[in-house]
Amino acid sequence: MSSNDIRIVKVGSRRYRVRTGLGGSSDFEAAGAFEPSKPQPTPHGNVGPNTGKSERISINVPRQLHKYIVGTRGSTLDKLRQESHAKITVPPERNRSDLIEIEGLADEREKAQAMITKLVADNMANVPYTHFISLPLSDLDVQRKVGEFQRDVQQRFIQNADCSSFVNPGSLHITIGMLRLLAPADVTKAVEFLKSLGKDIDGILGARPLLVNVGKLATMEPNPSQARIIYTNVDDFDDGGRLKQLCALVRDKFDEAGYIDEKRELKIHVTLVRAKPARDADADSSAGAPADDTKRGRPRNGFSVNAAPLLKEFGALSFGVCRIGQIQIARRFRHTESGAYENDGALQLA
Repeated sequence: MSSNDIRIVKVGSRRYRVRTGLGGSSDFEAAGAFEPSKPQPTPHGNVGPNTGKSERISINVPRQLHKYIVGTRGSTLDKLRQESHAKITVPPERNRSDLIEIEGLADEREKAQAMITKLVADNMANVPYTHFISLPLSDLDVQRKVGEFQRDVQQRFIQNADCSSFVNPGSLHITIGMLRLLAPADVTKAVEFLKSLGKDIDGILGARPLLVNVGKLATMEPNPSQARIIYTNVDDFDDGGRLKQLCALVRDKFDEAGYIDEKRELKIHVTLVRAKPARDADADSSAGAPADDTKRGRPRNGFSVNAAPLLKEFGALSFGVCRIGQIQIARRFRHTESGAYENDGALQLA
């Protein structure tokens, strides 16, 4: 498929990669291979206001989106059928199939497909991200220092947080952008797109390795006494601004290509703690208390910790210098034995 087959369309406040389908229709690239199969005649033709044969096509819509096509108790699917006059079959979840069948006359199939395409676009933002663009921090000495810091902090400052609050030192990384890659073809294209940026990235980095300082703690929340995210800053070792330029370039290119739809501004950092309440935690403890109301004695997702004493003692802490050697298309929630995120492809840096 040539680059001319891809265009970017805006739906609400977000943009999506769209490819021009057969017969001038548009299909969402983000939804995977959304092109219809070749129409197959059905045993009995429909009788309607137009002439022609009733035929059946299959379209590939990632099953993560099927529930939005079916709707509550099938209400959305019923509406699609009534308005398009086509027979639409969505496979049951247990089949783990992406194929949706549309049967009817040509105009009925086209209308059904257009309505499904709109549903995909309107609900894409509700599908969880599957991947992210990552700059992993793989320096073992930096990871060791982070692990020591986390153990000290857990014992002295935020005992009320669950142990899972502390990011595995083996998975330390800078996130450039979040991605929804719902089909294998989407993953392949994203990796290829990353590698296509090689020359632009070389123009920023040159032949020198990218070295960064890892240190200076902060919280995402303005009030550190109600912190949910504790992170460390990451800055260029040589003050050349190459890290910021690299992240901005990759983020902007993926954004322009329709891969990134999040509104958050790029913030170069490495998360160390995501506060989660311990299962047996005392909700009234000053070390960690829920920022919101509680339900049945359990803190809600607004659980926070008082990071002010921690920042007072460790705010200027440095974890050392680290070389960043790759940009990865990393998988969310999937880790190697060392704790690093699994990835589907990477671009090697100088």
